[in-house]
Amino acid sequence: MAYNFKNVRILIVESSPELYELFRSVLKLFGVPERNVESAYSMEEGFEKFTKGNHDLVIIDWLQTPDRGIDLVREIRMSGRSPNPFVPIIMTAGSGHENRVKRARDGGVSEYLVKPFTAKTLAKKIERIVENPRQFVVSEKYVGPDRRSGRLTAYSGPERRQQAAQQAESTIAGALKEE
Repeated sequence: MAYNFKNVRILIVESSPELYELFRSVLKLFGVPERNVESAYSMEEGFEKFTKGNHDLVIIDWLQTPDRGIDLVREIRMSGRSPNPFVPIIMTAGSGHENRVKRARDGGVSEYLVKPFTAKTLAKKIERIVENPRQFVVSEKYVGPDRRSGRLTAYSGPERRQQAAQQAESTIAGALKEE
């Protein structure tokens, strides 16, 4: 990874001060100055610091009490107080269980990182955010990266939504002709 991170500002919301230090140390290896890495240890503190900072990346722990990390992601994505609902967010958790990954994805995270992790794994997640950012979806109930990820080639199957819309139009047009 050959990026210049000297001006990147990162917020780490992690319930454990020891894990925050680990993240900070790994980010320092990537060239992120210590002064550009900010800590928070709860959902509330994390959101307050996010609203006041100009962060380029947020790393959020699952925050077990219950699922406070996902609540924070949703707050960053959907609150009127959020200065940047499109900020990349990496969620970390001690479990890679499919249910958790889906809940994080549906909450609006950009990437999901299972603990324990290696510096290389974190680097790959950051690289993916930089090199292959997903388009954002903004709707009444969801703001976040397009949840369909991992496609290496263009989708060539049936476009069911488009076909359904065309069928509905045909049905309406037919009904209008009959009247």
